[in-house]
Amino acid sequence: MKTILSINLGNFGSTGNIMRGISKAAEQSGYTCWQAYAPDRNNGIALERDIVIESYNVRRLNELYSRYTGMRGFQAYFSTKAFLKKVDKIKPDIIHLHNLHNNYIHVGLLFDYIKKNRIKVVWTLHDCWAFTGRCPYFQMSGCKRWKTGCHDCPYPKEEYPSVRVDKSDVLWKMKKAAFTGVENLTIVTPSEWLAGLVKESFLKEYPVQVIYNGIDLDVFKPTPSDFRSAYGIGGG
Repeated sequence: MKTILSINLGNFGSTGNIMRGISKAAEQSGYTCWQAYAPDRNNGIALERDIVIESYNVRRLNELYSRYTGMRGFQAYFSTKAFLKKVDKIKPDIIHLHNLHNNYIHVGLLFDYIKKNRIKVVWTLHDCWAFTGRCPYFQMSGCKRWKTGCHDCPYPKEEYPSVRVDKSDVLWKMKKAAFTGVENLTIVTPSEWLAGLVKESFLKEYPVQVIYNGIDLDVFKPTPSDFRSAYGIGGG
């Protein structure tokens, strides 16, 4: 029986529910699934094969430290080391990555481990963070620096605060070094738009599959309604 380890920012909300849904479907197909995620006061109920990567207080300290250093994503060194010892025991056949930002895991250590152990990876991107220096979306600022190397980041500092320094140039280079060169990695995006951006980024070496986010058809379905007649709306 093969084992899948999913890693995400949380186990609730949009991406957390997506992670849970994929794990449920995989288990119905015979896989053993583990979920690892960041600590949060809003986390849902932990299941039997859940791993909280670090304590909530440690995560808050990492967040505070990142505000002064600008080094988002490369915090949580000791917590990540401890987490990877647990991964050694699980011995996953596949690691399914989701959102890795917000300072709960050291992405450099994580990808070193993946490369060293030659683990198959599926990475579902829910935004653009994986191939930019620091921002999850760059449309609001019209920035295209992510294509060649981030610097002088125009992304609003209130969104990703860094009190003292802009390390977007360093982070872009560190991410590129960490995220490229994985032997067996497939990127999944929920839209053709995001897939196109990936193919323009330093992640272009990897195959990209578009899998749209699903919806619950028991909830979102046509139902009888008198809305049109009640408001005098003609048929179309």
